[in-house]
Amino acid sequence: MAAKIYYDADADLSLLNDKKIVFLGFGNQGAAQAQNLRDSGIPNDSILVANRDDSYAADAKSKGFHVEHDFAKAAAVADVLFLLIPDQVQPRVFNQQVAPSLKGTATIVIASGYNVFYKLLKFQGTQDVVMVAPREAFSVLKEAGCSDEALCYEMWMSKEPAEIFERAAEDGFIHQLKHHSSVSQFGQLSGALALDGKEAREHFKHVLYNQVLNGKFCEEFSKIEDDLEKEGPENPLNELYRRSEESELGQAEKRVRARLAGLLA
Repeated sequence: MAAKIYYDADADLSLLNDKKIVFLGFGNQGAAQAQNLRDSGIPNDSILVANRDDSYAADAKSKGFHVEHDFAKAAAVADVLFLLIPDQVQPRVFNQQVAPSLKGTATIVIASGYNVFYKLLKFQGTQDVVMVAPREAFSVLKEAGCSDEALCYEMWMSKEPAEIFERAAEDGFIHQLKHHSSVSQFGQLSGALALDGKEAREHFKHVLYNQVLNGKFCEEFSKIEDDLEKEGPENPLNELYRRSEESELGQAEKRVRARLAGLLA
């Protein structure tokens, strides 16, 4: 079943009239989302930043936001709570300082699925919880039941990978991870170090020695050079594209783009 995707035209901001929106944390996520919400038309007086008295709180104040250092007081007035502090401190802070004061009708927005998946946060059954999806290898998440839309948007159509590689160019491929959440940093670093990679190395070693360096690749490409001027299936590149587009990934993107025809223009 296709996922239901909502766009700006589907959003009714009047539903947030007279609602108090609290951002718990004003780091990368909190600052960006709070300003985005305000830029979208939500009155500044409807937004409250809950943050301990530090440089992030000072940043929020400098941007014109109202700031509360007492998390329990902030939680008590929240109709919508954005939980945007680091994953590792969320259970302690939320369960002890936020949850006891939070309304039963509050909506809680999570920017990471870690604590939700492992059921480390004490939500009430009457509270709505909104969270973003994880990012993983396409085929792995497909097996886990994630929709085509979620996978394609999360993995490349959102253009977030471009931002990651831009950071890598500036900070280095490894140190760009410091812009990610602690959970993401731990998972990627420990996972990469545990990855053997032998099969991948053997594959690329085979390509290097048995196709590139021995001239086989040049020989094979020379055979098709004249055909590259042809149209349709007689052009070898077109055939390679056809086969690639029949892959699981290619078919998923085709389905998504067909559903979103006109919206991506």
